[in-house]
Amino acid sequence: MTSQVQQCYYVAGACDFVLVLLVRDMAQYTQLTRKLFFQSNNVKRFKTLVAMSNVKTGLQVPAT
Repeated sequence: MTSQVQQCYYVAGACDFVLVLLVRDMAQYTQLTRKLFFQSNNVKRFKTLVAMSNVKTGLQVPAT
């Protein structure tokens, strides 16, 4: 993997994997997706969601 891949999850449902990427701009995003997805015969399709703002970050769950 590359340092832009911050997190990767193997999931059930409509897709097999969820990746959290960190890129500086859309040019870097395009370069990364071409490298990771378009050059691989193992990737049939991918979908992009862009985070507009964060609601919660981190993995801590408050104890009640």
